[in-house]
Amino acid sequence: MSTPRSTALRSAAAARSVAAEQRARHAITELDRRGQPITFLAVAAEAGVSARYLYAHPQLRATIQQLREEQHHTPSRPHRHPRANDESIRARLRGALEENKQLRAENAQLRDELALTHGEIRELKLARPHRSTR
Repeated sequence: MSTPRSTALRSAAAARSVAAEQRARHAITELDRRGQPITFLAVAAEAGVSARYLYAHPQLRATIQQLREEQHHTPSRPHRHPRANDESIRARLRGALEENKQLRAENAQLRDELALTHGEIRELKLARPHRSTR
């Protein structure tokens, strides 16, 4: 005899399982649409399920294996973004060097401030009378 509580638990578990399967199918579709590799780990991460869950469901497992095989046999797609030209690389490098210079200056300033603060703390400790221990 099943109790209302056990019936409710079974029903909730079934609903979670259906939701997980729907998320996995949606993840497979999205990864394929974006042209990303379809692997068990990629689908699991996208769907918020474990790879073990995917392996345990024969239909999901077959779909992932089939699409993975198709991707391996399909020639890779051309790059969608053109390669950066030399001038853009130089501009990014100049920006990174300038930022590095500013960060070095900021670090030096912070080190000086820290040294002053440590000195002030030491002076305060020396100026404070020692308490005797009982």
